[in-house]
Amino acid sequence: MSRRRTARGCGPHARLTAIVLVAVLAALPSACAGEKGVSGSGGTVTPVASSALAVPAPLAVDTGSNRIYVASESPDAISVLDGTSNSVVATLPAGLFPQAIAVDPSSNRIYVASRRSELWVIDGTTNSVDASIALDHSPMALATNPNSGRVYVADFEGTLSVIDAESNAVVATLSVGQNPVAMVVNPATNRIYVATYGSPEISVIDGESNTVVARVSVGELPIAVALSPETNRVYVADGAAGNVAVIDASTNALIASVKLGGMPSSLALNPATERIYVAGADVISVLDGASNAVIATVAVGTTSRGLAVNAVTNRVYVARSLTADVLVIDGVTHAVIATVALANAIE
Repeated sequence: MSRRRTARGCGPHARLTAIVLVAVLAALPSACAGEKGVSGSGGTVTPVASSALAVPAPLAVDTGSNRIYVASESPDAISVLDGTSNSVVATLPAGLFPQAIAVDPSSNRIYVASRRSELWVIDGTTNSVDASIALDHSPMALATNPNSGRVYVADFEGTLSVIDAESNAVVATLSVGQNPVAMVVNPATNRIYVATYGSPEISVIDGESNTVVARVSVGELPIAVALSPETNRVYVADGAAGNVAVIDASTNALIASVKLGGMPSSLALNPATERIYVAGADVISVLDGASNAVIATVAVGTTSRGLAVNAVTNRVYVARSLTADVLVIDGVTHAVIATVALANAIE
């Protein structure tokens, strides 16, 4: 595959995008380095703390290779963790300011959305960049469907781009609403679920026709979304009300709302155990998918910014911002079994 890179400066539109993101999300770094009032040293951007909301950090697991991919404050790279040794084994180029990471375990490809309007495609076997796909706007959410060979990228303007994984070409675009912050795909039903911050609804997209087929009310400010392919249930974290909405995806009906002790910021689900993990300020709440009850809480000490699960090893990974590390939690005992230090702080 050929590499294609498009240079983009920080023009008026990019600066306006960054300002709106900081004002609305209160935790998302700017799309352009060096902007007045929001940049840190060396051109990196200092995150804005928020007790009520923190946009999930880029974190993803490849169950086939047992590798974990996480973005830190390094402006152009992601760290690769080995799930067996719990150590950083590589650092990969990923454009400028990685915003989202998704893995296709069937092809061992890692997709990294850069805030500089690029989608990077990385070969997980060689840790090399296969391609860089130019996008029209700064991406915010990313997901893959291994069954259909499609990659979905939602940008700040509310456009969802559908990319063919074989050709790396954009084959369709559609509108999903302003500020899409999280997205998940059910490969079995070919449905895509997009949470848009600032809207009380999530969009349901049919992957065959690339059309929005439903909008489901989930609360106040949806910030994260997860899905169980076994039960066909969708879980949506409400960053304002402190709830997790449970949706029956076969009917798009809200069937439960689980109240948490704090404000959730990210979600992850283990389809093998039907456990849902919800990151709050300094704890991870564990929900049982059958009863929709909180069955455990795990203290993580400081702000957790991202969650990912390896269903094969039953390990949960928690990216922490202030301590610049990733915690490894045993899914059986709910105990922290390792702490993996990163070279840079989590965004």
